[in-house]
Amino acid sequence: MTSRTTFLPLCEADTEALLPVLYQEAVFEFIGGLPAKDAFLLDLQRAIEGPPPGLDEQWRHYAVRLADSGALIGRVEVTLHHGLAEIGLLLNPAFWGKGYALEALHWLHGQLACAPDTPACWATVHPDNLRSQGLLRKAGYVSVQGEALPVLYSMDEGDLVFRRLPDATGQAVRTEQGG
Repeated sequence: MTSRTTFLPLCEADTEALLPVLYQEAVFEFIGGLPAKDAFLLDLQRAIEGPPPGLDEQWRHYAVRLADSGALIGRVEVTLHHGLAEIGLLLNPAFWGKGYALEALHWLHGQLACAPDTPACWATVHPDNLRSQGLLRKAGYVSVQGEALPVLYSMDEGDLVFRRLPDATGQAVRTEQGG
């Protein structure tokens, strides 16, 4: 929880509730375009159910809500796999540029820092998505173009890749690599 937002694991009730919040062209502009409504709802259902048995990964998906009203404004997620944390965030456009996304990332980083072996966080961004690139930089991520990259599930051809390394306290560490 932050002073303005709360975070709870996604639940069945969030599936339909997220439809008017996130099912918008602007939200999906840089991530493949607006999916069919059924595909959108199926993706949320799968997120709630978690990974299939036998898959060596963890999925953590959280609803982002306003602390004062409880209004649902988006979701933040992390997939833990191959020794790394791959993050994602979707917010209703009405809340863009107001600090909510940065709060959500800071909260998520704090959750990850509670683990004994805090993993590096990774994110992929379409090269035209300047808003998300700026957000990641504010959250302590650095560009890692030109390096050998790990397996990243969210990566599409041409995406920019960002990494955030934790220090001993779980806080962001800036590296000199990338830009």
